[in-house]
Amino acid sequence: MSQQIDIIVPVYNGLEDVKKCVDSVKKNTNLSRHRLILVDDKSPDENVLPYLKSVESEAIHVIESPVNEGFSASVNKGMRYSDRDVILLNSDTIVTRGWVEKLIACAYSKRAAATATPLSNAATLCSVPEFLQDNPLPEGYDAETMGALVEHCSIRRYPRVTVAVGFCMYIKREVLEKIGYFDAETFGKGYGEENDFCHRAEQQGYMHLMCDDTFIYHKGTASFDSVEKKKLLEEHERILRERYPKYVERNGQYCRKNPNKDLQENIKLYLNLDYAACGKLYLTDAFPEENKERKAFYALRQERCILVKGFCDQREISFCFSAPELGVETALAEETEEQILIDFMRAFSIMEAVQVQQGGFALRTISVLEQEGKNLGKAYDSKRILRAYLTAQGNFLSDNELVDGVYGQQLRSLKESYETLQRESQVRQEELSNIYNSKRFRLACAMEKMVKPFRNK
Repeated sequence: MSQQIDIIVPVYNGLEDVKKCVDSVKKNTNLSRHRLILVDDKSPDENVLPYLKSVESEAIHVIESPVNEGFSASVNKGMRYSDRDVILLNSDTIVTRGWVEKLIACAYSKRAAATATPLSNAATLCSVPEFLQDNPLPEGYDAETMGALVEHCSIRRYPRVTVAVGFCMYIKREVLEKIGYFDAETFGKGYGEENDFCHRAEQQGYMHLMCDDTFIYHKGTASFDSVEKKKLLEEHERILRERYPKYVERNGQYCRKNPNKDLQENIKLYLNLDYAACGKLYLTDAFPEENKERKAFYALRQERCILVKGFCDQREISFCFSAPELGVETALAEETEEQILIDFMRAFSIMEAVQVQQGGFALRTISVLEQEGKNLGKAYDSKRILRAYLTAQGNFLSDNELVDGVYGQQLRSLKESYETLQRESQVRQEELSNIYNSKRFRLACAMEKMVKPFRNK
């Protein structure tokens, strides 16, 4: 990608967190192309500025503030110093492999995108696995391994969100030039400044995207005591409601509906299955009642679907893959059973397929899986896996929270198309009926004309 990015990190105390953040940026960022701009907001900790100076280089720039001006002013200093697209990054974050390139891909996936926000354990709208919560990292995971899991299972949908989240926020330079910087005068110490910026961008026709293949660890803010933070939040929320009532209400609706719940469910699925060690895939004609392996999957072929159940550490998780002969819902049908199962093996790093019974699956299936299923380095269709999981849960075909998600939209589109076909068929039948009736009427008139002279005699 041709973009050169400036990463802006406002710093105020928190030296140990700053060190972790800088180390992760140095490790996971191409600093021969991109730059790191550290803005010290007159940190009282006398060790902070010397540390920042110690890492300063051609690619790492340090900006000193003579007095404490607040978070928004520090961010603005960095954005004015830059002439590129920027990523605003909190100093209590840890970035992961490929993060900059993935954020660029997301931001430029739509022409009207102004910002892109990655997933995180603590990022309100972009929090995973639980929405609107500060999540601890799952047991056994650190920032890097969680980032690898998210990238592995992502469906790369880049959904639209109502606002970006300031902990890690990609902003295009053209947007800054058009609408300006953060309102530091109103939101000096933070809390609400990114919402104000995002709403101003929306007023100019821009949108905001979630980068659903990128995970950045966020420790969470602890800069202010709870009383001061509460007062700031209440005051700044009042200002936002007065300035942008329509956008604030829409953001509230997003939080209530959680239209991108399927993305959170996708990550929960892989966490539950511990995707790096999922054992074997057994092709069978009946699911086992007992003696199930601790980590294994069992696949059962039925007339219109392939059912798969996973038994991992006493957890049972089901999948339902639709078959091509489903009729009107052809857009949701899968490919061959071999391709479905190859995708499944790659998705959960399954190294071996075993045929228990020969009934149900085609004879060639096991040989194909033995030859190609182990090629875990190849990509797989993550949308197919998620769709099968949600189908098995019963959520996919229901009118619940997922109705506003991508699969709910796809189902509605299919339903509307089918209803349109029915209406067109009905109209066509009525047209044929009208034509028939019209011909019959003309024939009746012709016959009447023929017999009329005889009647008059």
